Amino acid sequence: MKRLGQARFPVSNYKFQHYSMLYEWNIVGHQQQLTRLESDIKTNNLSHAYLFSGPRQTGKFRIARIFASILQCGDRFSIHSKLYKQIIAGGHPDTVLMKDDGDSLKIDTIRKMIVRVNLTTQSNYRLILIENIERMPTEAQNSFLKTLEEPPDKTVFVLTTNRPNHVLPTIRSRVRHCQFFNVSDETLMDFLQKKFPRERAHFEEIINIAQGRPGLAISLVEHPEALSHQRDMYAKIEEFFKRNNLANKFRFADEITDDSSDDHRQLDLFFDAFTRYLRKLLLEYTEQDHHPLKSRFGMNDIVNLFEYLEKTSYLIERNINKKLALENLLIQTEK
Repeated sequence: MKRLGQARFPVSNYKFQHYSMLYEWNIVGHQQQLTRLESDIKTNNLSHAYLFSGPRQTGKFRIARIFASILQCGDRFSIHSKLYKQIIAGGHPDTVLMKDDGDSLKIDTIRKMIVRVNLTTQSNYRLILIENIERMPTEAQNSFLKTLEEPPDKTVFVLTTNRPNHVLPTIRSRVRHCQFFNVSDETLMDFLQKKFPRERAHFEEIINIAQGRPGLAISLVEHPEALSHQRDMYAKIEEFFKRNNLANKFRFADEITDDSSDDHRQLDLFFDAFTRYLRKLLLEYTEQDHHPLKSRFGMNDIVNLFEYLEKTSYLIERNINKKLALENLLIQTEK
């Protein structure tokens, strides 16, 4: 793994936050991971490539952008600076942001990125940030690998993934892996109460839905309609388990994967609600000897459904027929 020489980063210019961070990350949780990144900067031990892995909406890509801002700004780093805002918004010429738009990263896109990597940079670094690299087809990953193996000077790649096991092993072996986790409910509650001064009870449902994902929690607070959509989808999943009606389930699969719908967000909503419902069932099964669904779905059935749900989500991300994949999953709720 390649190490890079660095611009100067005098940490004495920065205020220490209450948890003794050197930089103002403005991030919920992840203290250990951020401390490690700061250590890489302080000790001139910067890798040419990082892989940030963990559940979606836990802040990985935001952290990648802030990390890039620190590297580009050097001793001028401030979340209030024009350069910081330019990088975060994706408008910096030497910081390339490749965001996940719901489609697989095409090989032509990767080739264009490789061309940019080899251009001369006037900044501290050439930063390439790629969100959800596991959605990159194998052919594109192999093309990218050649650049990752021998990157130009002053180039740093920061990759994020929700599924590290679906990233090529040859890529994983050439990056410095930084794993992120869901933050605790208490940490998330403290953050929400400080950011949005309201009663604790107001956030309890949001905390339950967010499952330790700050990005989702903030979205649910700021967009009440998103919270309503979460409730509606959860009610629909609950109905699927209570009543056998394959025609309705297939109709739902058709609607949610219709080309005219925003199927990427709808599917995320569906998988979130399905996961929460299965977790709720598992908890209730351990607490209730006579659960009304136990006669149709045993504990092993619920565990198997978790695995089937994960498999379906992966197939859809790999652009397998969405409607067919969803129908096969919903068939499993017919008992």
